[in-house]
Amino acid sequence: MPSSTQPSYPLQVFYDGACPLCSREVAHYRKKDNRHHIHWIDIATPAFDARAYGLDPARITQVMHARTPDGTLYTEVTAFIQIWKALPPTLFSSTMRLLLRIPGLLPLAGIFYRLFARNRYRLTGRCTPNSCKIS
Repeated sequence: MPSSTQPSYPLQVFYDGACPLCSREVAHYRKKDNRHHIHWIDIATPAFDARAYGLDPARITQVMHARTPDGTLYTEVTAFIQIWKALPPTLFSSTMRLLLRIPGLLPLAGIFYRLFARNRYRLTGRCTPNSCKIS
């Protein structure tokens, strides 16, 4: 019987396949997911319907989401932490998980993540009138 500290799988990860950097990172993680602990869901596909997953259609396009089988939803940097937990440990993932435990570092990482997420199409040269609106 798994202990209560062991995550259950598969973890659902909702990512933006229209973002080249996001797709490249997901491809890297997919190669590492030899135990098939992650169900990757590309929100950029025309058939994707956030409501079918009980998710907010506007929010899902803003930041990465990960959901555990018990329904717990993680977003932004905490979604990455769940990905790192689901994959075989690497020096990078282990180091990041340790660093993000330092008081104040997780909120700071969240600020940088939100800046990236908000500007990911500009940073990758994929702006469209809808993806790069100035609000």
